[in-house]
Amino acid sequence: MGRLKESDPLFELVLKWILSSEWDMTLTLREALERCEALIASHIKNPLGSELSRKCPGIGKFFMELPLTKALDYIGQKVAVEQRKYVPPTFSELMTFDADDTLYEHGMDLEPSSWLVDALLTLMERGIYVAVVTAAGYPGKPDRYAARFRGLLERMQEKKSPSSVTRMFFCVGGECNYLFRINPDYRMEEVDPDAFYTETMKSWKHDDIEELLNVAEAALKESCSRMRLDVQFLRKARAVGCYPTRAEDRIAYEALEDVALAVQDKLMHYSEGRGVVPFCAFNGNRDVWVDVGDKRYGIEALLHYLSIEGEATCHMGDRFTLTAHCMRTGNDKSSRAVANTVWVTNPSETEEYLELFLRVWRFAELDTGDESCVRCADSRPKGPKQGTIEWHKAQIIQNNTSA
Repeated sequence: MGRLKESDPLFELVLKWILSSEWDMTLTLREALERCEALIASHIKNPLGSELSRKCPGIGKFFMELPLTKALDYIGQKVAVEQRKYVPPTFSELMTFDADDTLYEHGMDLEPSSWLVDALLTLMERGIYVAVVTAAGYPGKPDRYAARFRGLLERMQEKKSPSSVTRMFFCVGGECNYLFRINPDYRMEEVDPDAFYTETMKSWKHDDIEELLNVAEAALKESCSRMRLDVQFLRKARAVGCYPTRAEDRIAYEALEDVALAVQDKLMHYSEGRGVVPFCAFNGNRDVWVDVGDKRYGIEALLHYLSIEGEATCHMGDRFTLTAHCMRTGNDKSSRAVANTVWVTNPSETEEYLELFLRVWRFAELDTGDESCVRCADSRPKGPKQGTIEWHKAQIIQNNTSA
């Protein structure tokens, strides 16, 4: 049985040009990216009815032209197979990240030994805001977020990072519903929602939220029962979800996807004509959740709170899924409406992109000659850490291959 794949209309267009003939010819990767650059530039000038919008319906907004061929040249210096699109770090003010499967493995924490701790701290020391925008919602429980980002907080305390650095970190929880920051004691504290919410978010009524979650919970239970999944349900103030009854169980991705789509379809029909509270129903890879709002609202609210524009922002995440029916089951997809985005598949790939960003940063306009970014990039470990399970696996594979 074939597995479901992540998809993106722009990626699919480039692949189509490379893998299938058009006008009796197949484009090389470079030719495809050159053509893509031209279509994007034209789309930015006149998005309504552009050639790109016709080839990729619902492509959305671009905040800047993408020098894809230059990026191809740069990545080509490191890897032999040039198959990815790279968005250069022309932003200069805010980087936001998904948490699970982007900064750390699903359900895990950001450990002190992670190179990402050094990378994020280097960005903040250079005056770049860093924010984690996560579905994890712990209202009134800042210590829960502190536990997830323990490695970063411990490193700040170890370095005695001044407030000019600690104030550069935020966490948006529950997609968009809660904002947390670091206080002078290197602890997380919640920001008053009235100071964080946009006017649109303030208009969402409590009764409408409760009704939405009631419908979502019923749809979740019906779908999980239909699929005969052994799960438990959890209702929160602004979210409801399901996850395996036993921690060691792993539900098939396709089953979770089916549940997410069924719930999303139910809520879309429920919301028709009401125009009430927006929602995000998504497959979290090990669970399914429905949240009030989505990451678009979370990033938008943070941008407003910090007085930053979307062009100066980049969101990095692993859940940009768009199904054949144009339904979203990935909760990072909505961020494309308000920020530049980078699609990663795991924390290791996040490290790769951040290393690239740090190396390129010294050539940015705001560079002051400080080599801290390059030093941090140089310090990134290559391959699994010695003694870890991954390292032992690599040794076994190497021995079996060379035998």
